Amino acid sequence: MIVVTSTFRSTPGNRARVTELAQSCIEATRREKGCIRYELFISTEDDVTLQFIEEWTDLGSLRAHIGSSHLAEFKEKRESCVEKGGVLKLFDAKETSL
Repeated sequence: MIVVTSTFRSTPGNRARVTELAQSCIEATRREKGCIRYELFISTEDDVTLQFIEEWTDLGSLRAHIGSSHLAEFKEKRESCVEKGGVLKLFDAKETSL
């Protein structure tokens, strides 16, 4: 399983707008082959930080998502509402038990 965290900041006063713009992308992504989880979280510590947490069955599915039209559309629409320089991290995870 591939786990992705994508952390970014809205420009001041635009977090609600970015969250609104994300909804159609979230809905479309959750229907994609290989998508296990796709969630957008907002920070409780400030008014600008957002983070996607994603789980994918495999790297090929994630690559298809990265090339999807709905992700491209979301990125284009949010461009004026977010700061440059978000942080994207990918993890190769395996299930285990305690």
